[in-house]
Order: sequence, then C-alpha cells, then structure tokens
Amino acid sequence: MPDQTGLTESGPAAGGALVGIDAGTSGVKICVFSRDGMLIARASRPVPLLTPHPRWAELDLERYWAAVAEALAEVLQASGPVAGIGLATTCPTTVLMDEKGRALRPGITFLDNRAADDVVAIGEAVGSPEMFFRQTGNRLSPSTCSAGNLRWLMREEPDVWRRAARIGFLNSYLAGRLTGAVAADWTQASYSGLFDLRAPEAWSTRLVAALGIPENMLPAVIPPFERAGFVTPEGATGTGLAPGTPVAIGSADTAAAAFALGVEAAGQCFESAGTSGVLTFCLDRPDFDEAFLNRCHVVPGCWLAHGAMSTPGAAVEWLREKIWPDLTCHADLERLAAESEPGAHGLIFLPYMAGERSPIWDASASGAWVGLRLDTTRADLARAVFEGAAYGLRQVLERAERRWGRRPQRMLAVGGGARSRFWLQIKADVSNLEYHPTELPDAAALGAAMMGGIAAGVYTGVDDPALPKIRTEAEPILPGPALARQPYGKAFRVYDALYPALREAMHELAR
Repeated sequence: MPDQTGLTESGPAAGGALVGIDAGTSGVKICVFSRDGMLIARASRPVPLLTPHPRWAELDLERYWAAVAEALAEVLQASGPVAGIGLATTCPTTVLMDEKGRALRPGITFLDNRAADDVVAIGEAVGSPEMFFRQTGNRLSPSTCSAGNLRWLMREEPDVWRRAARIGFLNSYLAGRLTGAVAADWTQASYSGLFDLRAPEAWSTRLVAALGIPENMLPAVIPPFERAGFVTPEGATGTGLAPGTPVAIGSADTAAAAFALGVEAAGQCFESAGTSGVLTFCLDRPDFDEAFLNRCHVVPGCWLAHGAMSTPGAAVEWLREKIWPDLTCHADLERLAAESEPGAHGLIFLPYMAGERSPIWDASASGAWVGLRLDTTRADLARAVFEGAAYGLRQVLERAERRWGRRPQRMLAVGGGARSRFWLQIKADVSNLEYHPTELPDAAALGAAMMGGIAAGVYTGVDDPALPKIRTEAEPILPGPALARQPYGKAFRVYDALYPALREAMHELAR
C-alpha cells in the first residue's frame, strides 16, 4: 500500500525543486524544474529494447533502474534540494515483483505481441470482444489488455509466477525502488483489462475474477498525484536524493503530457510526435470509440482518447538508418524530402511498419509505397514517408470529428517530432489546422514533476492556479493557401482507400 504518513515542515517538501522522471521504451529522461516550471537541468540514459524472440519486446528492469539512478545522480548535481518527485512512464509495461519490490523478470512492453492468443481467450472469458469493450471502455488488444501477459506468464513461466508477490507497471516498479511501496494509478490501470474506466477507484472485481488474476497480487489503485511513499535510505543510494523525499505514483507518459499542457476540457487535443504518433482528445464523459485507446485522465472527471499510430516516427528513422545510412541526421532527410513537392509526384506511403493501431487496428498490416514509377526519385520516396504519417493523422482526426462532433481549430504539438517545422507544415496543410509547437519538449516530465509537487504539498491539487502548465509561445505553423494544398486532398483520398484494397494481400504476406 502507498505510504499514508504525513510530511513535516523540516522534510524535503519544505523547499526545493521538483523532479519529473520520464521513463520511455528506449530510454529515461529526468528533468528538474523550479516551482514555476522553469527547466533547471536535464539528464538522460538510453535503455535498449530487448527482442529475444519474434513478437517479444521487453525491458531489463534492473538495467532500467540503474539508468534511472545514474541520470538522477547527474541531474541533481545541478539542482540542489528536491521537494518532490513524480513519474511518467511508457504504458502498459507488465512487471512481476517479489515481496521486496524487485523485478523477477524483464518487463513486457506495449509493443510485445506474444500474448495475442491469450487476449483472444480473454475475450471469450468475458463473453466477446464487444463485451470486453463495454466492461472496460477499451477494445480488446495486447496493448489495452496487459492481463493477457499475466495469463501467458502463468502458463509459460510457472516458476517465476510462483515467486511473484506483486503485479504492477513500470511506475509501480520505479516507485517501489524509490520508496519500498508498490501502487498503481488509474491511467495505467486503464490498459490492464482488469479495470472499468467508468469506475476508476479500484480494480473491477468482476473482470479480475473472470480473467483468473489473483486479486491479492494487485496493488492499490490511487490517483496519479497521490503520494506512493517517501524515498527510503536504500532508494536514495546512488541517486543523490535525500531520504524522506515524497514520490507521486505518477501516470502514463501521454497522460502526464496532457496534464502539463492543460488539456482538460472537452474538445481539446494535442499531438505527441515520437516513435509513434498520437492524437489525444479530452472527453468530459466516458463516451468511448473503439478506434481509440481510452483511459482515465490525470484530472478526475476527465478521460483521454488516444488515436495512436504505431510507427510514423519509427518509419522516418528506418528510412534514414536502414535505407540511406549515408544521411547522417534527421535534417539531411528533411532536406532531401523538401526537394520533392506536395503529393510526392503521386507517390503514397503506408506507415504500417509494425502493424497499426488507430484507426485500422490490424497487427498484420505492413508498410508500402504505392505509385512507384521510373521517374520516382529519392526525394519523392522520402517526402512520401513524411506525408504518409500526416494522412494517417487526418484519418484519426476525421474519425474523432464524426464521433464527438468537434473539430479543433489548433493542434498543440509535443515530442521530438514537434521540433521539425518541415513535418509540422505538412501536417498543417494535410489537415488544414494551425499547428502550435511547444517551446518545452519535456511535457511528460513536467507533468510528472507537477504531480510530484501535489504529492509534496507544493501545490494544492490538479486545479491549483499556481501549477506551471505549458504555454505555447512559439510561432504557429499555418496551413498554406488552398491551391497549394490541393495535391494533398487528392492523395489523401487515395491513401484512405489503400488499406482496404491491400488488406488481404498484407495478411497473406504476414502468414
């Protein structure tokens, strides 16, 4: 259970900065902020994604903790005393822990598909995939039902399962290493298959029983901004943290970014542009659509619907690293793509490089260039990859507009991809939206730090006006003239029809 003891005026919460730990699938980034949101210091460490077998994607959690400790020690040298800590982590990552909160095996990330058959069996256990959606608020898939991983572990690794005392997520594990207390939050629990988004106070006893998960192994579900515990002397070792520093359990990374951006009113949305590309829409009631990944927000009484494309950013990096390694950086690829023209001379790219989530939800989908001709150039190939991501995002945007009857007039943009004004201009033109990149690329870390501040008593709650939410002051990127955007309209209509036309061929190739 999370620590419920009170803070003292002489403890770490009495003064100091706030730490946000942004723990992703490829590395950890730790940022220290002042109470008014100014970035004081930042440190990061890469963490390799392990793929020991086809369809597996894991994290070595001991190595992950070592990376967190190293980055903390580095960043705290520049920051001084710390008032509170919060976590923002990739989600879901399934973690089995012993009685002391130590990981018994690598964590299973959302990219892992080993439990696909177990997920199908879960649908049968609750009645049907449609029943699963009605009972949880999410469609049935490996990335929205981490209970499938638990059933796989029970069957395939029984020796590990017998030694397991607690089930959790990546933030559960990291909070446990820091404080000795293991908890879960409602944004991460939303993708467990054991949780009803309409009743976020606790696990669904009906689902837990139906799926055969031992309820006594599940940690308490607490608000993301609630204190999980205080840093212990063991947790402080090698980190530079002071024992007694309060730690908020935190949330999923995209939910933390939404909190930092102040996205908490119905109809607001933003794009997270990284390895994946996600359009996140805020809902003021649990009105869910199966094309989206749905979860509780950090803010009580709000929900988030994520239109999550799996690999648009990864497709760009694949092009540079695997196809044209002579291009030394992302900017080189952009300069090459800029030599083509809008519409890439009739070339279209499908960015389904690891299957696809929103809006088609097909693990067997694959990438493709369509429209190749003898006069196609490298520049066309490159530009088509950038444009393909924009067409997919437009599909998600239009699905959201049909479902909830709202179309945003502006799009906030965060993440590494938001630093590319070239790519943002393509997205603005394809979707006919103003794009507003944020000056601060560390939105998830800031959201985590703010949750740490609430847990430490620095802020009174999620509605405290003193919370230093991100303001977009960068120059917005406006859609170009209608005539210049015409090639995108034609190309989008073709893009929209390609997946249905190629679906059977993709499935045949995947067998």
